[in-house]
Amino acid sequence: MTKPSATASRRAVFTGMGLVNAAGEDTESVWQTIQAGKSAIGPARRFDATGLDVCLVAEIPDFHPAKQISRRIIAKSDRFAHFALTATSQALDDAGLDLDGLDPFRIGISFGNNSGGWDICERGFLEYYREGPSMVNPWQATAWFPTAPQGFVSIQFNVRGWSKSFACDRASGACAAYFALRALRWGHNDLMLVGGSEAPVTRLGVSAHVSTGELSPSSDPDLAYLPYSKSATGLVLGEGSAVLVLEDRDLAIARGARVYGELLAVEQRTGPPDDPRDLEDTLRAALAQAGRHPAQVGLVFGEGCGSVSGDQLEADVLNRVLPGVPVTVPKAAIGHLYGASTGTDIALALLAVRDRVIPATAHAESDPAERSVPLVAVTESRDLDTVVIVSRSREGANVVVVIGRDEAAESEARQHRCKTT
Repeated sequence: MTKPSATASRRAVFTGMGLVNAAGEDTESVWQTIQAGKSAIGPARRFDATGLDVCLVAEIPDFHPAKQISRRIIAKSDRFAHFALTATSQALDDAGLDLDGLDPFRIGISFGNNSGGWDICERGFLEYYREGPSMVNPWQATAWFPTAPQGFVSIQFNVRGWSKSFACDRASGACAAYFALRALRWGHNDLMLVGGSEAPVTRLGVSAHVSTGELSPSSDPDLAYLPYSKSATGLVLGEGSAVLVLEDRDLAIARGARVYGELLAVEQRTGPPDDPRDLEDTLRAALAQAGRHPAQVGLVFGEGCGSVSGDQLEADVLNRVLPGVPVTVPKAAIGHLYGASTGTDIALALLAVRDRVIPATAHAESDPAERSVPLVAVTESRDLDTVVIVSRSREGANVVVVIGRDEAAESEARQHRCKTT
């Protein structure tokens, strides 16, 4: 990989993606579930939820990391790292990349994670109190830490360039996207693995998240997660990982990569969580950076946190800046993935652009009159050029991502592919 000149005008495109969540353990399986409007939310199966205030989650009950990860790494790491390693492998395969032939110091990782490794943490407590200190996993300290997915991916794939992990509540993965774009534009790296991973669906993990007041206490899977609804009772906790390959546009074209789309802009503002001005400023700044007018936006992937007041604030901004633009919230089907949330939304947005559809929001048809935005209830065909992804944290971090179709890059890359076959 030849190092291009460092310039803020460098363009970045997505060339690969990998998804693991409750809707499926690969990208196309997840995409088909989302398009069908099916929900993966249900009663906890991997742990006993008796006595908890929350009984519904979006879990991956039959995930087997040994299919792709060595037993040695499995023993040293937590479930959220297993998800990240699996999604990264998928993304690199999808991008047609073998990192062994590239300069490892020009490749970076930018991952979001909100709360670390709950599975190994919980097992550590049980080992300590039931069997004694000598039975605690010696890798406990490094395995649970929020940067563990970044660390294990960097080791597994020999990635040595500028890399960061971000913990910012629901906006953790969005902050990762913010850094990834700048790492490319500023010339630090030529290729970024961007996304995040989260695995809080354990008895201890759910108990801790209950204290935030964000989780829905509903026992009805159809009513538990209703974004932008007057009947909303909170969000449902999910688990999984999303990893995307983000490349310098010129280098991607030169190697004949398939181009899903361009990362046009990522903007971030922080302010009081109940003040809509910061979200509106972020949204307008992102559109300006992307060079897009509101009329050019065909779809919004909303935060849709399931809080009546929080969703109403977001809805007011969307209705003011992007009036009438359809909104979708895949989280209603796969739970909120926190650190993996924005990466998942970006991947699904790119697939929506590719397939020219606007995907449904699970259960959106149940109370359309109560929704405060034009929520997509049924997947429908729609030619998309520009998609906006909104991410917001409880503490007032607002991040807006703008992605767009890049037919010129895909056409040029296709010509390069033809020359080499």
